[in-house]
Amino acid sequence: MWGGGSTGPVRARHLEGAAVVGWEGTDTSALERAGLPFRPLAEVVGPDGLAAAEAAARTFARVWGRLPLRDGKSFRELLSWRGMSLLFSAESFIRTATAGPACARKAELALRLLEETRPAELDIHGLDPPDAALLSRAANVRGILHHGPRWASLRPIPPTHVIPRHPRGRLRGLLAALAPDVPPPLPAPAAPGASGGAAPLLLLAERGEAVSTARPLLEALASELARPALTVTMADLGRWRTRRVRRAVAEAEARLGEEWRRLRGQPGLVESYSHRGVGFADLAGRDLEALMLGRLPQAVLLLEAAAELLAAVRPMAVLLAVAGRDDRRPLLRACAESGAPAIVLRFSPEGEEEADRADGGPQPALSLAWEPGSDPGVLAARLRALARDTVEAR
Repeated sequence: MWGGGSTGPVRARHLEGAAVVGWEGTDTSALERAGLPFRPLAEVVGPDGLAAAEAAARTFARVWGRLPLRDGKSFRELLSWRGMSLLFSAESFIRTATAGPACARKAELALRLLEETRPAELDIHGLDPPDAALLSRAANVRGILHHGPRWASLRPIPPTHVIPRHPRGRLRGLLAALAPDVPPPLPAPAAPGASGGAAPLLLLAERGEAVSTARPLLEALASELARPALTVTMADLGRWRTRRVRRAVAEAEARLGEEWRRLRGQPGLVESYSHRGVGFADLAGRDLEALMLGRLPQAVLLLEAAAELLAAVRPMAVLLAVAGRDDRRPLLRACAESGAPAIVLRFSPEGEEEADRADGGPQPALSLAWEPGSDPGVLAARLRALARDTVEAR
């Protein structure tokens, strides 16, 4: 298995009868110039192998949070906030920003390679240390003698998410005390002329582009329902970091830090970082820190700031134009607590936005694919029915 560097060792092994395979992502032009026959890894494992590797990454990201880590409890069971498992606000983060799924993918590629070629021996030359380690561990699982570099220890693969360093102790308490004790003034209605005192429609959008796309729908619904309409972006939510919100986030950070220290080194945690017998807990050693000290405090802040906003606005309904599932779920939880029905608006073609799974935590009252120019009357009727059902439920 060749991953770069000098072609001399490859030539020597080839003359002894070895087959040569180029590792994924390797520049094989040196082998071509040297006239050495080889096959790329993708060709060896085939389309089915590549598809299985992608499925391994997705499966790991979906299953990891439901494996027992400590005292028989999973991450999903150990960590919750305001009645919502914090796993629900980090599933996409685990899949895209941590090392575990990528390691599961490489482990599946290595196993598929060895299952297809069934070598008597394996030489590993020029691979990056994490890839070489996963390949050698896969060879151990398959009972194949292998030659290559050995490491006393490997550095963990850094997550793609930067872990923020929050102020601690007295400084954090001081910042919380200096925060405003009341929410900021509400934004001006986007659709003036509605009946006074009526509960507004609230559009909570990821960014300005979503506001521009959804504004015609919001204004048409406000006119149909004789309601004022308010628009808040995710960036605007930072204005609702009141003293109560900061104290709640500080409490959550303290709890998450304590649980992180308990989980580190637990046998269940180490065992959870594996795929088909190939372990990679050392390579994914920073995943838990990035998750518990980085992503999850952000999710709590989003939930608490949204709760503060909704308590001030008391909307009839909330239109959520937020594509990311991890951010959408804390907002859905805040809507459920406030009693305001949440309608998820989708503007992208099917498959480009992350859909809400039935087993994935808080659910919207309605999920709608909206195209500019569509008739808002149908949605207005649904909103009236949702509002009526909410009042009756109370």
